[in-house]
Amino acid sequence: MVNSRQVPCLIDAGFRPRERTGQDADAAQRTLLAEQTLGIVAHDLRNPLLAIKMASEILARRPQDARTGQLLEHITRSAERAERLVADLLDYRQVRAGRGIVIQPVVADLQLAVAHCVDELRLAYPHANLLHMCMGQGRVAFDPDRFCQLIGNLVSNALAYGNSQAPVTVTSQVGVDRASIVVHNQGTPIEQQCLDDLFEPMIRGHSCNLAQRSVGLGLFIVRQIARAHQGEVTVQSSWRGGTAFTFSFPRC
Repeated sequence: MVNSRQVPCLIDAGFRPRERTGQDADAAQRTLLAEQTLGIVAHDLRNPLLAIKMASEILARRPQDARTGQLLEHITRSAERAERLVADLLDYRQVRAGRGIVIQPVVADLQLAVAHCVDELRLAYPHANLLHMCMGQGRVAFDPDRFCQLIGNLVSNALAYGNSQAPVTVTSQVGVDRASIVVHNQGTPIEQQCLDDLFEPMIRGHSCNLAQRSVGLGLFIVRQIARAHQGEVTVQSSWRGGTAFTFSFPRC
């Protein structure tokens, strides 16, 4: 983790669901029950997933043949992906409950934090070509853990829907008043009519990479993390320029 100075503040960027009355009451109650059940299931999955990861890591330290080592690596990567999905589900439930995503910002070197995150993602996606480009230097107020979650969701999305033969580039830039992170990939562009709803929950595109497909919460969580940092996330997508998600936020 990046050495940093703790900033004594918490930022809550949650939204409160619209109240429903009359004939919508039953539907709202069913939705609430489904979200509560989702939260309980996601919460209870964390311990067995942790046990699976720990067991596979312990076994991986012992001498073994190449096939067994490969299987253990698959188990570890699958458990890590499941952990990320569970984290998204828990965050979604928290936002829907009106509490929003709470961040704990620190003042730290943004470029170093993003480089560390990209290194972790290279381990999680060993067959992907992940590049990191730095522009500018400086210390910025941000939540390092939430930043890794945001970058991880955008990279996962790029790998699922982009051209698997082309690199995914993460560009971190520090300006005078603002900082930004851009995740870019080549491939089939996002259809124009889909852009308006892209950051809504449970929205998924059509991906050929079924192993990378999620429940459709990744971009929704990205937007909530961006808002928690008083920033915004935008997307541009075309055949010529590829697809680029840009997260921009004030430096402090």
